[in-house]
Amino acid sequence: MKKIFLLTLMICFFVGCSNDKQKDKDENTSVNIEANLEQGEDVNFDIHLIDGNSISVQKSNEKITFDTDKATLFVFFTTWCTPCVAEIPYLNNLQNKYKDQINIVGVLLEDKSDEDIKAFKDKNKIVYEIANGENNYLLAKSLGGVNGIPTMFLYDKYSKLINEYLGLIPQEMLEIDIQKAVF
Repeated sequence: MKKIFLLTLMICFFVGCSNDKQKDKDENTSVNIEANLEQGEDVNFDIHLIDGNSISVQKSNEKITFDTDKATLFVFFTTWCTPCVAEIPYLNNLQNKYKDQINIVGVLLEDKSDEDIKAFKDKNKIVYEIANGENNYLLAKSLGGVNGIPTMFLYDKYSKLINEYLGLIPQEMLEIDIQKAVF
């Protein structure tokens, strides 16, 4: 019985949420994204944060850059995804520990108002930034696509991709890569 429980727990730990609940909505959005972003096309856009700030994104050929002087961890999530909510405490820990060297940005992949997201942020005591809006889907497409949630992309301060993650990742493993990105 213990073995079955441990096996089930490990499977849940390493598997992210499926985005079937949002499939119809995301398919409509994906059509718009593909219309706006052809393969190899250069794009410039802003990711809008719910605090009123933004992050500029420039993609030229296969090179993508961000207007930040810190390493950045983009965390693609939805509010209904259990592993996404489960990772919040350790993302908070990492943001607090490396606040001078890294920006953790939650990138919402569902249609919610900024007020709804602020309530979600308060309820879950999130200390990192959250991006909301249609350009979140453009960012996902620009980074190569998001096939499940949570998905994370870690970039150093020079916009070099350090690692990409799918599913719930242990804090210790993520911290090792963050140290590579910030030093």
